[in-house]
Amino acid sequence: MDEDKQSKRRYPRVPSENVVLVQKLERGAEEELVKTGVIGLGGCMVVSKAAVGVGSLVSLMISVAGQVIKTEARVVWEQKKGPREFHAGLEFLRLLPSDRLLLAKLLEGPH
Repeated sequence: MDEDKQSKRRYPRVPSENVVLVQKLERGAEEELVKTGVIGLGGCMVVSKAAVGVGSLVSLMISVAGQVIKTEARVVWEQKKGPREFHAGLEFLRLLPSDRLLLAKLLEGPH
């Protein structure tokens, strides 16, 4: 991501690879293990094997520093990068104060 776009973000993001369990918020939806490419207080970008769908609401369980952050998010953009590789930008809809603090500590660390 170029510096100009990053500096205009309300919640800057940093490169960070974390395991994430993603599940659409609809009856019978399957779960998928994915990884983050970048993360911030407002959301993250994940790399997955299948499209999630722009506008979809998802449940996330993100492994960060040996702890798990549970949140819900909305898919705001998605790009196909290869036959089985999709990048999706997710906006967090709600974070517990303790999870926000954990993410803030991750963002302060060395990058």
